[in-house]
Amino acid sequence: MKAAAEWLYNTVFKEEPIQPRPPRSTGRAPAVIRAARSLETGVHQSWQSREALFMKQGKLLANYEDDYGDCGSVTCYYPTYQALTDRQLRSYFSWRTKLRRGDVRKTALSFAFLYIYELINQIGVTDPMDGYHKLEHFRDAYSQADVSILPYLRRWMPDYVVYYGLDAELLSDTPQVVQDRCVAVLEHVREQEPAKIIWAVKQLSKWPGRSKFYGAYREDMDQVTVRVLRRMSAHYAARCKKTMVDQYFGSMGQSQVRLFDAAVFCNPLKRRSYEYAVDEQRVYDCKNGIWSVRARTSPPGSGGKLDGLLKTIDSVMRREFDYPHPVKPELDTKWILQLIQEEARGLLSQKKAAEEKKITIDYTQLAQIRRDAAATQEKLAVEEDADLPSRPAPWALEQEQLTLAVQPDADLPEEPAPPEREQDRPTPPEAPQEPEQMRLFPAVQPDAAGECPLDPAEHRLLQCLLYGGDTGWVQGEGHLLSVLVDGINEKLYDTFADCVLDDTPQVIEDYTDDLKEMVRP
Repeated sequence: MKAAAEWLYNTVFKEEPIQPRPPRSTGRAPAVIRAARSLETGVHQSWQSREALFMKQGKLLANYEDDYGDCGSVTCYYPTYQALTDRQLRSYFSWRTKLRRGDVRKTALSFAFLYIYELINQIGVTDPMDGYHKLEHFRDAYSQADVSILPYLRRWMPDYVVYYGLDAELLSDTPQVVQDRCVAVLEHVREQEPAKIIWAVKQLSKWPGRSKFYGAYREDMDQVTVRVLRRMSAHYAARCKKTMVDQYFGSMGQSQVRLFDAAVFCNPLKRRSYEYAVDEQRVYDCKNGIWSVRARTSPPGSGGKLDGLLKTIDSVMRREFDYPHPVKPELDTKWILQLIQEEARGLLSQKKAAEEKKITIDYTQLAQIRRDAAATQEKLAVEEDADLPSRPAPWALEQEQLTLAVQPDADLPEEPAPPEREQDRPTPPEAPQEPEQMRLFPAVQPDAAGECPLDPAEHRLLQCLLYGGDTGWVQGEGHLLSVLVDGINEKLYDTFADCVLDDTPQVIEDYTDDLKEMVRP
């Protein structure tokens, strides 16, 4: 039934101009144009479609060149050779001759479209790739003089790639394919890198470029956006029939399309059964000459729902960051608002903890520190002979010994006892030494109340890490794992003079035994 309707549309019903056609020139036209005109008359003329006649005349006139000049104003919708007078045809071929030689000039819009129709129907090209390059060159060169052709070429050039089976990479910068690839990133947002997620978000939404808060807190809002999208994706996957991407960009579906819509297209390859996959997100299919595409239902540029989410993230973060210019949130879904608030507050807590641990060195004070150290060193310095008893000179000792020898009856001074040697002194009993482990890591002491200083959530997390328990409850109860880890390290820092958990998080092996004494199952 559809094939019959297509045949009826192409063969019986034809668009007719409202105004009568202008009379053709009475002058004698070149032979090739007269031959093309002869195809318009005949027994089967009334039954052949406009597209079929256009194809026959185009092949005949594909290499024709002329130097006729300008024929004046030309206005013709869906222009074909049949719809133009001989003078207009010769003027068109003169313009086309200059165009093919590199002289691109602005002309009547009907002539520009007639040239595009030739290319998409493979008239005047060697192969489909040659036709694509000529379309590309004409788009770039002629649009500098007249941009009216651009909206049509943006639709027809992707159709050209699909119909003629060219490399899908030629479509990589088209709005449809860009959106498809960005949506594919968000579809697997929990496995993607943050930078790639933010790239996809900025391609799909215009809000970041309009937000002053985003300009001031770019990194912070990027972090919160990535975390929110990941948690939303997990929520939709666990509790909803549709995924987050389905909710925001429509689900996959099959819809009928018409390639080269609003163009004179002759279906030169006579496609009847054909499939072309741009990527996993977009697949074209032709059955019995009827084209359809399997893709998401939202058209390119339909990022309104994502704009609303980003504006809501912006609004909540402005409130949490005390930004002076508030905006109204777009969404009122409670669980989404709570999720955004948790992530914003969690980021602020992380930044505050990082600031408290940061050690700042004021290098401008180094000179004064050196001067103070020098003064202290000078006060502590002692003269070499200040505390030592004066010793007589050697000649004085000899004189004293000589005098004692001459006077034997003189009272000799008592010989001083020899100095006590260090090894003769009694050795005091050694004090018992602490084991090396005890000296390096003191025993964990409870706080003043005799209890562990951790709150219940931190106590539970530390137990799980020490004894191999499951930590999946952290996110389920609305906690941030990084915040709990920072809290444990901060509260036990005075006891261990070090962090007891690393960033993984895992318990540092040196503190395992002491922590198990503190936190028992």
